[in-house]
Amino acid sequence: MDRQGNVLNKEQYIGAPIERAHLHRGFNSKKTPIKWIRFFRACVMQREIAREFKNKRIKNTWFIFLGIFVGSFVTIPLSSISPSLGIIPGALGVLVFPGIIIAIITTYRTNRKFKKNFTEGFDFFADYFSALFTLIEEDLQLDSKIALEANVKDTVTDENLIKNESYTSESRGFISGVEKNYERVISKGSCFFNDESLIFFQFSERTRKRIIKKRGSSGKRKTKHKYRAAYPFTIKMKIPKHKYQLNPTIDTSQISFAEDDQYYVFKVYRKFDVKKENPDQYNPYEESSISSFAVDYFSLEVINLINTCYSCVTPSA
Repeated sequence: MDRQGNVLNKEQYIGAPIERAHLHRGFNSKKTPIKWIRFFRACVMQREIAREFKNKRIKNTWFIFLGIFVGSFVTIPLSSISPSLGIIPGALGVLVFPGIIIAIITTYRTNRKFKKNFTEGFDFFADYFSALFTLIEEDLQLDSKIALEANVKDTVTDENLIKNESYTSESRGFISGVEKNYERVISKGSCFFNDESLIFFQFSERTRKRIIKKRGSSGKRKTKHKYRAAYPFTIKMKIPKHKYQLNPTIDTSQISFAEDDQYYVFKVYRKFDVKKENPDQYNPYEESSISSFAVDYFSLEVINLINTCYSCVTPSA
């Protein structure tokens, strides 16, 4: 597909009010694949602009503090020149302690706001949607639109909590533990293929969080937070009977099957688990592990799910 015109610069981004929509707020819309791709490119641009602003603000804050700190020492010789000038190093010295407190608080709040607005894996989701829609575009009906609802907010929040129970371990020094399970639907949508097949898809994140209290060898208590995330992807396809015939045998271990008067209905499922598939990239102290998957790998695996559904039927003569 010709991608020309989908690469946005800052000037184009600033001048495109519709595409400045915040991905982190979630959305529910219908667009053609090329418009979706442009939208997600704009979302990535938005994140980059916000990151630059964040880094600049933090840098300026610490630069001002450093100026006060260094100035409190550099200006000490002024007191020997004139008693009135001796006030300057004293005044700067008084500002050092509140200055470092303000710098720390500003840095913390700025980073927290950025993380809240652009969750871990933000770029991955934008690149993933772009890659997936590029792959399926040629199979869609002419001028067909993809309905998509998405939400890339944090998964580990009270509203996404589905289970909360105690956790026990035989490890040395273990005192107590809590295990919490969260689930969030990242995206779901639907579209028509050019053979009149209808596809529904849903992409979720499931996160397990363990809060473990242990006693170290020195006798000091420690609390650790460990995570494990998995990413289920479900596809449901309705393939028209007037265009396809059902194959005699279907492997129901990989696919569920039903039918109605007009369609063969197939449902396939794939769970992406970094700890199992890419253990070297797994970090138990990070909430999200989605970025450990290559975008191309993720997208092609989803295409394989679609092909699994089509493998159950044969085009009618």
